[in-house]
Amino acid sequence: MHFLINVVEESASTTFFFYTYLCQANNRPMLQAFLRFITENQLFTPTDRLLLTVSGGIDSVVLTQLCHEAGFSFGIAHCNFQLRGEDSEGDQLFVQQLAQKYGVDCHVQRFETKAFAKKRGISTQMAARELRYPWFEEIRQQFRYDYILTAHHQDDLLETVLLNLTRGTGLAGLHGILPKKDRLVRPLLFALRNNIQAFLTQNQLPWREDSSNASVDYARNRLRHHVVPILRELNPNVAASVATLAERVKATENLLAASRKTIEAEIIWAEGSTIWIAIAPLEQQVAPVELLAQWLTDFGFTYQQSKLIWLNRKGQTGKRYFSPTHTLVMDRGKWLVAPTQTPSSASYELNEPSGEINYGGGHLTWTTGETTFIENKNEVAYMDADALTFPLKLRLWQPGDWFCPLGMKGKRKKISDFLVDAKVPRNQKNQVYVLESDGEIAWLVGLRLDERFKISETTVRILKFSQDTSN
Repeated sequence: MHFLINVVEESASTTFFFYTYLCQANNRPMLQAFLRFITENQLFTPTDRLLLTVSGGIDSVVLTQLCHEAGFSFGIAHCNFQLRGEDSEGDQLFVQQLAQKYGVDCHVQRFETKAFAKKRGISTQMAARELRYPWFEEIRQQFRYDYILTAHHQDDLLETVLLNLTRGTGLAGLHGILPKKDRLVRPLLFALRNNIQAFLTQNQLPWREDSSNASVDYARNRLRHHVVPILRELNPNVAASVATLAERVKATENLLAASRKTIEAEIIWAEGSTIWIAIAPLEQQVAPVELLAQWLTDFGFTYQQSKLIWLNRKGQTGKRYFSPTHTLVMDRGKWLVAPTQTPSSASYELNEPSGEINYGGGHLTWTTGETTFIENKNEVAYMDADALTFPLKLRLWQPGDWFCPLGMKGKRKKISDFLVDAKVPRNQKNQVYVLESDGEIAWLVGLRLDERFKISETTVRILKFSQDTSN
């Protein structure tokens, strides 16, 4: 039976109450539970346009039927991963015919999944995931759907939490699959696999079997066929119990996130893309390692790394830890976390007495003439033009480099030591450039001029350098 409600001035909650009333009156318990779950979790409203991800299997076929009975406006998206030969082609044809049956749009994409997996060095399952979700979002935006719906149910949630436990997990792994995350919605998380199969049989709905579901080559399938039956012997309602756990864990996460904001104000601050974490006030917290781990997770660090970083918090300044995207450095009672930068190995030649250049450290301009000397600053350097030998060389500093910093009366100093004394943040040290004249460093760019190239009473021509790092 098809229930189509025209929404005029009713609120979403009133509309869904009306849906539920009709379902109850017409003895449709599955549809009633479906709509109640959507209402209680505020997944979407009856006026939203939905994109259903349909494989042709039991779960997605039931999801499609329920959305049809509820009177929702929806389209169908199907991925052909071309992994099962004729079966994959049969799945695509079935889904296209299903869309015709319901009179809705059908979006189909064929993927070269095996080639993608080989290129990325990942499993076909992971490749399929990386391919399908960006495409779903692309279709959602292109055709102006409000939400993407998948057919995950309580058994999927149970398997996901178990998988996360075997691999090691934090709170996020314990809540498993969420009913709603941004534009992605799972409105069948109220139902067990058995409930879905019973609805399918009762309504005599056709569907497609994926033979890979019976294979124990995949970790999820091994859990499904060997582990979950044992857990059900211990607790027949284990899936519902884990669903309740997931709900409570998510609520706990929300509570912790709210309290974290107050704590963060005392411990963490940002300077551009660099995050600073003060160690002393963090030591006063009840669970410092967990707090640190939650912060560092956003930058790709694992819990074990966070624990190690905490244990070594009294260690040597300069100690570094790496995630796939960021570098954490110990720096005088605090940590700094910044995106890992790959320093440029390029060097640049300055051939003319005047000019400008874009380089790894910003933008550099220089002019030569009888310029009035004002004052050397970090970003501006005045030099004796006749003390320089062209072409000049602009390059990254290297270990072993030394110069005679202005103001030290000609004494030599290693650049590495100078950078420490100048308290240059450790994540920025490998991005410092030098200006070299005939093998001698004339300027530690943006930091200090060399004494040997300064303006003197005998200077005739002045060369002025200006560095701009704003870009």
